[in-house]
Amino acid sequence: MAVRSTHWKSGMRLTPARLGEEECGELSVSFTTLATYSQAVTFAEAFRSPPNVVCNIMSGANVTARYDIRAYNVTATGFWLWAQLMDAGSAAQTWSGVTITWVAKT
Repeated sequence: MAVRSTHWKSGMRLTPARLGEEECGELSVSFTTLATYSQAVTFAEAFRSPPNVVCNIMSGANVTARYDIRAYNVTATGFWLWAQLMDAGSAAQTWSGVTITWVAKT
């Protein structure tokens, strides 16, 4: 896959082709004693094609430290957020109001 980057210059006209489509958001996630968790996320506006989605746990401490998150089943209208306990030797945890941010961009 080719790496695409944008280098902005003073006076450059901003066009949809240069900016691409982008949407971001955040979720407050809570669950009780789960090793895996999923939640549907719907975009405010549909994209022309499925975007690339990046997710981030806004806390790296305590119960979230052993979890990984990702987007899957990404479509033009949304995606599924997936959280999974990565340490098989650890007990399932409880999350209370953990903030997850995401960015979708074509």
